[in-house]
Formats: sequence, structure tokens, C-alpha cells
Amino acid sequence: MAAGAAVCLVFLGSAIAVPSETAAKSVDFDREIRPILSDTCFACHGPDEKQRMAKLRLDTKDGLFEERGTHKLVVPGDLASSLLYQRISAPDKAKRMPPPYAQRHLTDQQVDLIRRWIEQGAKWELHWAFVPPKRAELPKVSDTKWPRNAIDHFILARLEADGLKPSPEADKAALIRRVTFTLTGLPPTPAEVDEFLRDTSPNAYETVVDRLLASPRYGERMALQWLDLARYSDTHGYHIDSHRDMWRWRDWVIGAFNRNMRYDEFTVKQLAGDLLPHPTLGDRIATGFNRNHMINFEGGAIPEEYQNEYVVDRVETTSVAWMGVTLGCARCHDHKYDPFKQKEFYRFYAFFNTISEKGLDGRKGNAQPVLQLPSPDQAKQLQAVSDGICAHEEALPKDSELDVIQAAWEKTALSSLPDPPREVLLSHYELDGNLADTSGHYRHGRTVRGDLTYGSGPVARAADFDGETQVDFGDAATLESTRPFSLALWLKPGGNKEMAVLQKVDDASGRRGYELYFEDSQVLRRLRRGSRLYLRLAHHWPDNAMEIRTREPLELDEWHHIAMNYDGSGKASGFTLYLNGKPAEIETVKDHLTGSIGSKAPLSVGNVALGKPYRGSMDDLRIYGGVLAVADVEQLAIHQPARASILILPKKRAKSQAENLRDYFLTRAAPPDIQKIWTELRDLQHEKEELDWTVPTVMVMQEMDEPRETAILGRGDYRSRGEQVSPGVPAVLPVMGKDLPQDRLGLAKWLMDSGNPLTARVGVNRYWQMHFGTGLVKTAENFGSQGEPPSHPELLDWLATEFIRVGWDIKALQRLIVTSATYRQSSRTTPELIEKDPENRLLAHGPRFRLPAEMVRDNALAVSGLLVEKTGGPSVSPYQPKGIWEEIAYGDVYSAQTYVQGRGDDLYRRSMYTFWKRTSPPPELITFDAPDREKCTARRTVTNTPLQALALMNDPTFVEASRKLAEHTIHKAGPDAARRIRFAFRLATARLPDGKELQVLRNLERTELAEYRRNQAAARKLLSVGESKCDAGIDPGELAAWTTVASTILNMDETITSE
Repeated sequence: MAAGAAVCLVFLGSAIAVPSETAAKSVDFDREIRPILSDTCFACHGPDEKQRMAKLRLDTKDGLFEERGTHKLVVPGDLASSLLYQRISAPDKAKRMPPPYAQRHLTDQQVDLIRRWIEQGAKWELHWAFVPPKRAELPKVSDTKWPRNAIDHFILARLEADGLKPSPEADKAALIRRVTFTLTGLPPTPAEVDEFLRDTSPNAYETVVDRLLASPRYGERMALQWLDLARYSDTHGYHIDSHRDMWRWRDWVIGAFNRNMRYDEFTVKQLAGDLLPHPTLGDRIATGFNRNHMINFEGGAIPEEYQNEYVVDRVETTSVAWMGVTLGCARCHDHKYDPFKQKEFYRFYAFFNTISEKGLDGRKGNAQPVLQLPSPDQAKQLQAVSDGICAHEEALPKDSELDVIQAAWEKTALSSLPDPPREVLLSHYELDGNLADTSGHYRHGRTVRGDLTYGSGPVARAADFDGETQVDFGDAATLESTRPFSLALWLKPGGNKEMAVLQKVDDASGRRGYELYFEDSQVLRRLRRGSRLYLRLAHHWPDNAMEIRTREPLELDEWHHIAMNYDGSGKASGFTLYLNGKPAEIETVKDHLTGSIGSKAPLSVGNVALGKPYRGSMDDLRIYGGVLAVADVEQLAIHQPARASILILPKKRAKSQAENLRDYFLTRAAPPDIQKIWTELRDLQHEKEELDWTVPTVMVMQEMDEPRETAILGRGDYRSRGEQVSPGVPAVLPVMGKDLPQDRLGLAKWLMDSGNPLTARVGVNRYWQMHFGTGLVKTAENFGSQGEPPSHPELLDWLATEFIRVGWDIKALQRLIVTSATYRQSSRTTPELIEKDPENRLLAHGPRFRLPAEMVRDNALAVSGLLVEKTGGPSVSPYQPKGIWEEIAYGDVYSAQTYVQGRGDDLYRRSMYTFWKRTSPPPELITFDAPDREKCTARRTVTNTPLQALALMNDPTFVEASRKLAEHTIHKAGPDAARRIRFAFRLATARLPDGKELQVLRNLERTELAEYRRNQAAARKLLSVGESKCDAGIDPGELAAWTTVASTILNMDETITSE
């Protein structure tokens, strides 16, 4: 919650807490004084030691009653001796606190409240949320007949204290509609309404509740709220926002709720299912909860930075979902309002910093670690391939034996390996620590700008260009379009923008000459996928030039051998490209060259005057005055690296050089039996890679073999490592038992311990929020001092202890809430109630709130008969305006960049199965306040905007639903217009329209019928919306008119409201 709103909440809480404001009223420190201090004082005099001024703390008992020189801050019952009161009430503004320059100041009413608190004895209390809940006795009430269960005693006691009475029970039609929505997320059918209306037994309502709790739709409804908390999505987020598959975790959640899995078990499995003894497949899938966070793999991103962000996200999500606290606010410094130190944040962080994950991952879908979920056939194939791999690995000699065999081969290998081609070699730059030309022509290069560095490469050493260094090779390789030539070199591109590898160009305008460069692609610039390689020959760019490019991009940070042959024909068809020794496809960009490409400019790398500095590595550059044979290309790409590695002493070879030489030896030079085993092993490994790609997976939690060390990060920066810490929980909360392991499993069990003051409260508050629209604690995401106090603290504690008492039984808790007289009240209000309690926090009437976004859509589908009630499975793609994804996409390089609408049943599934893209959530759902799911959401905002009405009238889903509702109405209700209106109205609202409503809709139908019979084209256009077939047996004008009537009914406030 925004800090600025806290003052308002203080007074709202105060107004709810007591029947009237009088001087004799007892001031409650935790509910009335602490929020004032938190909002106006804690920023400078609170938990954050680094921001604390005057070494003064007002957030602790010791600090608040501390002696300051000759005075005490607070002296119970003595205003004159209480320095705190003297400073906040000082007439002199220069002495008054907060000071004039502070952003927040105390009102006269707040100063008076502090005065009364001191006069009454200045009783101090620990913040209510950090004190274990106490099970209060049921309050005595005057109206002993009204309560149906314990909940009602607490509600009625408050109402009677405020001189209010509860509302009558809602009529049966409204009640079944309300409870069906809140327990299943769908409306009741007319048959279900009729059955309830006919049932006059005392337990008729309870029978309905039990039926709904047993429905498979219940699990979907419950999961919907949990998906917000878990930040569930079908994409990774960040700029690329490509596809992931986590729907199997979503389906596990639905199943868990339908099976009524106990909340403690539900918690342990999601936080630490993989750490349970002998975890099942379901246990491991459950841990996907903390893999639902965003994942990055963009160009320029730093792995360590994002791995840190993932762990921070888990801390924030876990602390909000189970503890209702903003522990994430202690990431950079001690919490400014709650008693959480930065060190405690990182001790909590340590529980989640042991996952075997990469900072940059997810390029090809799910990010490691993943759990494979093969079909039975796939499982058999995987097992067979894995067995084959194991058998071949065992058949291979041990590494030590291979070392001996390979060493013997290396002694004579150089004499048997083919020599690199030297015929028509114009220039050769080995780049082994210098720029010497070893072709015999002595066209040595020189560094013009910057410092050229060298590292290991495929052929001994390689030159590393940082984007600032320029190298010139003089007049080397003066080529012409009428003569054949070849370029051969190793490249490891490391840049993420257009950059020239080689240039011999006169100037930046006409660009006469030739250049080898990587494209400047907005799609690829910000990604780490790679760029396509271009070769341009130009007499004058762009009108007299020839240009080709690779069909596929070259991966960044990978070595590639490029050999480009040109036959001197003057045509683009004269080019041949080889990548890593094999022919590669090229595309012609331009093919109109008639003039000379001769240039007097030097051959260069990194010439900033041409605007294209190179960043990456280069090795073994060769330029030939003729076309290379296939065998020559193979020698340069395959044999030459082996020759170079053999010349390096084994102990001095880079790891990549040693691995590549071992592969070369086993593939081409080892004894035949070993070659056969190695070749078959490589084939099996490739087959497994291909098979792995087809096997569905889900991201899960999995411990590292060697856990990372966790340190306090200065200002939350991954680069600023400080004191090392071990896993632990905040000191203000109960300690972890010595019998608990110091890992995620121990943390989960600590959370579910009955002595934990937060978990049960947070859980029951969220379920209360689900049924009443607002929790007993309105700020469901923040039970700390900046959150709103509970409207009914004793009820909240009673429910928390009851939740624990019944064994964390979620369905039992839900049944208790919805069978209470409080829930069953009519939602109709009065001017008196609106004035006294505009948000219905006192609950003098039943809940009334707009349906969540998903239910708005699902209701229309259900009422119209379009809804497909299939449970689970991959996410689907219903109607969506064209071009939305494409506006923010990166071309077709990655998945989930172009929206492809589904067909058939996929268009009519429940909204919780809609494909969720974080950077572009389903538009009709976010229009009705669905979150983007980038972060944990415990409470959705609720807005009312004209755009929502426009969506209901014009979105294809609702237009098609209106048509199908009209068809259904015409067939079922017969020809009488009034009967049709009653039929459609009751489908949408569970009640019949009154006389005025009936007349308005009847007049609308007459007007629309006349219009559409006059304008048949407009009728056909309206009826063409949607994939479902239009009923050809109904007159188009009539159907269009009734479609408009149905649309009006579906657009009513009552239709999209639970009341």
C-alpha cells in the first residue's frame, strides 16, 4: 500500500473499532498510535539504522520510553515530562516534529490522539501481526437468534456496538448465484436455481454448498487466486518474453484444491517438495511455485545479476503469500517500518539461493532445472537411449587410457595431417599474439587505435577486439569483382549490434570496396541469439553493388569457421559459403554490380570512421586469390585446429582446445573399434538431445551439489558482497526449531508451525477476501505497520486458530464462511449504511463486488452456452485484437512473439486457461483489472472505466456470446418477446426482470428489429462475429435484434457483479 494512504487508514480503522469518539475512549496503541508513528516518524526514527537520525528509535518499546538527557520521550500519564508530546505539539515550528521540511506532518487530531494515549498510561504493545493469535470467547450478543456460527457472533457484536443491525438474508436466487460464483467462479444453471428454490428443507443451502465444494470447478476457482500469488505465466517476461511451459504446475494446483489437500501439505510441497523423503512426481511438480518468476536471457544481461533477482523474487513472493509482510523492503537496507533487518532478509534469501539454475536461461523454452514428463512411449525411448549411452560410455577406455593412446598418436600426427592450402595465398594472419603476415608477402598489420589483446582460440591463440580497437592490414587483399577470391577465418562474435569484421572501403557514403559484417537488426540487437553475416561488394552503394548474407544467424559467443568462395562472375550466384567446413545456405540481398570494387583504403578491423567497430574474437585469417576446394575448406575448419593444438603442450592447452582435440582424435584417428564406439555414442547423445526437445517439461526446484555462499549485498547490488550469512528467519518471529533442517523444507515446516503468528492469519484473510471482496485486513499483501489493521481483530484470530484446529482443512474453512449468516445477508444497502460504512467493513449487509476479470468472461460464455468445461491442459489462445503482441515483439526469432488465435474449443475455455504473456496480458482480462503477473499479487485493484463497457459491447467473445444467447433464447422461449426477455434475463442474473426492466428491453427489441430488417447488411455483419456457426434457420434481422438485447443484458452491472 502507498505510504501516503496510511493516515486515511488509521482513521478508518479507528472509526470501525468503536461506536463513538469520546474523551473517555481507551486509545489502542497498536491500532491507533503505531500507524501514526509509522507513517510520520519511522522513516527517520525507525528500524533502518543507516537512515536513523539522532540515534532515536520510536519503533521499539525501549526507544519510545528512552531517557533523553533530563527528559524521557514518553512518561506514562505525564504530558509535561513527555518529550515526544512536547516536540510534536510545540508552538514554535522550528522545534516541532516532524520538521517543516518533512514530507508528512501530524494533524491536530493525531496529536490529540497521542496526547490521550499518554494521559491514559501510554500502554505499549508489539505489533498485532507478530503476536500469536489468541482464540477469544464468542462475544455475547443481544440478538441470539441471528448467528448461525461463530463468525456471526463477532460480526453482530460489532454491529450492535455501533447501533446497527444486520441485513435480512438474501433471497434464494441471489444467494445461490453469489455462492456459486465465489466457490466455482461460474454462474448457477437455471436447473440448479430451480432445484434450490424447490428445496424447502432446513439444510437446503448447506446442500448446495457441499455440492459446490465437491465440484471440479471449485479447484479451478481456488487456483485462480493462487495463480496471482504465484505470478503464473506462460512466458518468461522481460523484453523478449518468450514461451515457457508451466501449465502442469497449474494443473497440480487445481488438483490439490479439488482433493482438499491440507494447507500445510500444500505449502510444504510447493516450497520444498523436492526435499521430502522419496518425493513423488507430484511433489516435484509442486515446487514449480518458486520457478514461476521472470527469467532473462537478453544480450548484455549479466548472469550473476539476474540469478540474484530470481532469488530476491522468491523471498518477496514467499513472504507475501504466506506471511503477508514486505520483507523485500529490507533488501537494500533495514526495513523502514517493520522490524526486519537487512541481514535477516539475506538469511531468508539463503533458503532459496541453493538452486541449480543459470542467471541467463530459457532461450529454448523452460529454464533449468526442469523435470521431464514424458509420455509412456517417450519414456521407453528415453530409457533405451540412456541405456545405450551408458553402455557406450562404459565401453570406451577410461580417460587415463585414452590419454596414453592419444599421446602416442600425437607424436606422429603432424606428418599425417593434411597441410593447409598455400596456393594463391595472398595474406595469412595467424593472430597468435601479433599481426604478422605469414603468407610470405609480409603485409603485416598494425594497431591504429586501442589495445589489442589475445586469448585462446581454435587455432592456438586469437585476437580479441573490444569494440574500441582498430587494426589496419595496409594494401593486403586488393580484390576485384572480376577475379575469383576466397576469405577464410574463425570468428567468435561478441557484439550485439551491427559491426564490420573486415572492411576495405573508400568512404562511408559510396562505400566502394568490400566488407564482411554482421547485420544491425533491432530484433537481434537486444537478444543474445546472434546475427546474420553479410558480404558486400560495391562500386557505389547502394545502386551499384552486390550483397549476400547467411540464411541463419551466427550464435554469439560461439566460434564459427567461415569460408567464403567467389568465382569472379560478377553475380551473386558466384558465391559459396561454408560454415564449420560444411556448405551453408545464403540469400541474395542485392545483385547489381557492374563497376570496379578496387579501393585504396587499407583492409581494416574496427574502423570507427565507418561507424562499425567490431567486438568479438578472430583467429587464423586467410585471403586467397582463387577458389578453395572442398578439401581445402575442410582442412582449415577441421584439421588445422587439431594441428595447432598438437603443437601446444598438453598442460598448456585451453580446456576447449583439449576437448576439441580429443573429439578429433576419437572421431578420426583412434583405433577403429574406439572410433566406432565414439561415433555411436555421439549419435546416441544427439538422438537424446532431439528426444529431450520433444519431451514436455516443467520447471522445478532442485538443490545444487555445492550450495552457493550467501552474503549481504550492499544496496541489494550483486556486485557488493559483504558479510556471509546462513539461512534463518526474522528475529521478531518464532525461532526455527533445532529439529528442523536449515533448508527450504525446514522453512516450510516453520511457516506451518501453529506458533507462527502470520501464516494462518494471512491464509484465512485471503479466503475471506475471496468471498467478501475485501479481507478482514484490507491490505492482504501487508500485515506490517504500514498495512491496515484488521476490521475485526478477534474474528481474524478466531478464524486463524480454527483453521489450525481443523487441521488446515481449506474446504472446512470455506464452508464455515459461506454458511455464516454474515455471508448470507442481502447485499442491499441504505443511505444510513452508505454514510456510516461506505466500504461495508462492518458487514451490516452482504458482499457486493464486481466479478474478477476471468469470471466476467466466463460468465458470458456460460450463460450463452459456449463454455467448454474441460479441466487442465496447455494454455489456449482465444480471440484477441490483431497486432498487440507484434507491437512489442522481436520478429519471429523467438516464440510467443506473434499471436496465433486458436480454433474450436480453445476459443471457449475458462479464462484461467488463456495464454498469459507478461508484457501483453490478455487485453479483455487486464481491462477488468487482471494483473500482469510479473510479481506476486495478493490483492487486485478494482477500477470502473468506460473501456470496460466498450469491451463488453464490442469484444468478439461478448458479441459472439450475445448471439449464442439470443439463439438459445429464441429456441427455448418461443415467439413471445416478453417471455424471451424473462428467459435471457434470468439466465444472466438468476432472477426475473421487473416491469420497468422488461419494458426497456422490449422497447429496445422493437427498435433494433426495425433497424436490422431495414439494414440487412448490418445484421449480417453483426452475426458474422465469432467462429461458431450462426443459426441459418432464424431470420437475420430478428436474430441481430435479439443479439443486441442479449448484449445489453450481458452488459448490465448486475450481470458482472456478485451480490
